[in-house]
Amino acid sequence: MAPARSKFGIFRQVCNLIPRHLVSKIARTTGAEDKSRTFTPWSHVVSLVYAQLTHSIGLNDLCDSLQLHSGPLASVGGATAPSRNGLSNANRQRTSAEAASTVPSGIRPR
Repeated sequence: MAPARSKFGIFRQVCNLIPRHLVSKIARTTGAEDKSRTFTPWSHVVSLVYAQLTHSIGLNDLCDSLQLHSGPLASVGGATAPSRNGLSNANRQRTSAEAASTVPSGIRPR
């Protein structure tokens, strides 16, 4: 078996487990969709998953890495790479309950 050229395929598979319609529905009910302009709730969830899988050190590390992978990132449901200010603002405005409710019950830690 040949080694994978990139680990991005695994990231894409994990993101495919998250129902995209559920993220939109939760964003509408919590009001997060009204506050977002260019950085969508889906892109925020994808960024947080990427941060966990890559063990990002901080905000700058995460944003720089996502900017470098902006091409493959677009294939994950049309997600966009965040700016530092955009991600910081999204983290401040959106609650952790919104993010936790998007994780399918089968992969939640017990």
